[in-house]
Amino acid sequence: MPPAISIRGVSKRYGAVTAVDGVDLEIESGQVYALLGPNGAGKTTLIEILEGYRERDAGEVSVLGFDPQRQRGELNRQVGIVLQRSTPMEGLTPREMLNFTAKLYDNPMPTNEVIELVGLTEHADRRGSKLSGGQKRRVDLATSVIGNPDLIFLDEPTTGFDVSARRQAWEVVRGLTERGATVILTTHYLDEAETLAQRIGLIKDGRIIFEGDINALRREMETDTRISWHPPIGFDLSDLLDEWKSVRIGPDGRLSLPTQEPTRHLSRLIDWARNRGLEEIPELQVERPDLEEMYLDLVDDSSALGTQARS
Repeated sequence: MPPAISIRGVSKRYGAVTAVDGVDLEIESGQVYALLGPNGAGKTTLIEILEGYRERDAGEVSVLGFDPQRQRGELNRQVGIVLQRSTPMEGLTPREMLNFTAKLYDNPMPTNEVIELVGLTEHADRRGSKLSGGQKRRVDLATSVIGNPDLIFLDEPTTGFDVSARRQAWEVVRGLTERGATVILTTHYLDEAETLAQRIGLIKDGRIIFEGDINALRREMETDTRISWHPPIGFDLSDLLDEWKSVRIGPDGRLSLPTQEPTRHLSRLIDWARNRGLEEIPELQVERPDLEEMYLDLVDDSSALGTQARS
């Protein structure tokens, strides 16, 4: 199956500012791909180039086999978009808006199915002016999928959602990929990207500084897993294992060991504890760095991965 998106050497300048700087990227069909980066990194410009709303200065772009700059009309019939900010028509109900939007597509999904999919059943016939911010965002999501698109751009799709609504939206996104759609996600909720995306691209200063999955990012950054526990009060620590003798002790007395060999160190700790009568290691935790920690490290110092890293 050909990739959903393939771009080579794409650049865009605004006067003296280079917003997108020679980006190469290939995104497979049927996956969630998260494009992440700080404000001003170039991700919005790159997404708009892919959507056909902004012309590139250089490079080649193929989106579902179309050049969005020259074939935007043909592409639009196969693409759904959730903009970062949009407002439903306040005089219409969600059902009316979806019925209208469905007429723009050749093979739309049934309106009632989409309403249920995004959790709007109870509010389907309420005027837009009476909807909450989160409900309006659900309408945005519904209008992006009503056309049964092959590719969906989701720009901050869960802004304004509470925890329950966010998780329901995640199930919607998973359902879209199960139907064969490709989803391009931009979000400032990094747990959202970590939960949904099979691959991520990190963009900074107009360049992709990493592209791959979460585990590949951990390998590239050589991040440590952290093993920590809380010794019982009065427990003799004088004969701690060598690797634990110089570990950081937290203000609450918790011992914490960073390691790239967590299985080996954890096994040694368990054996040591048992030999000293501890059948359970109090408050034992094994934590791997999440996407947010690695993201912050990267955007603070992209040299950690070189100019452009790939896996």
